[in-house]
Amino acid sequence: MLKQSIWKINILALFASAMVGCSDTSPTVSILRSIEGFDFSSSNIVTASLNSVPLQANCSAFVGGVEMSFDGGTTWITPTSYDPSAKSVCENGLFSVTLSDSKAPLNGMAISKGQIFTVKFRALPRIGNWIYRDVSVKYAPSSPLSEEILVGSQIQTGSGLVLHSRLRGQTQQASQGGAFKIRGRITQ
Repeated sequence: MLKQSIWKINILALFASAMVGCSDTSPTVSILRSIEGFDFSSSNIVTASLNSVPLQANCSAFVGGVEMSFDGGTTWITPTSYDPSAKSVCENGLFSVTLSDSKAPLNGMAISKGQIFTVKFRALPRIGNWIYRDVSVKYAPSSPLSEEILVGSQIQTGSGLVLHSRLRGQTQQASQGGAFKIRGRITQ
């Protein structure tokens, strides 16, 4: 009995000395990794083609399932149901999905040139509430520029750019008078 009491006293003395050795009066707890880490590499995308628009996000190890919405958050679908090659969870700290206008519901949306549409994402961490992120996609297809170059005129180059175009022939006349020459073209 005496040995047990001495042993308990030694344990209490050890704890007391450990507590006395602490000089920090305001202890803090910090998490080394973000619990809410779910951020896309780019949340504003400009694309010339909607055939394949890859999206990628860095994820925290605490993020589990991911869902997406094309209608402002009214209807949520899993990325796997939209793109079978996508995952509905973060793997190795990454989440990726490829948007395409050949897949529903994006194929039913009438997206015109210059229009911006938003895809909403939500991720559920193991601890806490849903994490919401938006990705805006602007459809800006390239369009050919219509430029005309007169026959006989020079092609302007500079900064490594060359202007190529169809040629349209126009009549050019040289007029003389007095001691000077005026060169120009006559539009017909």
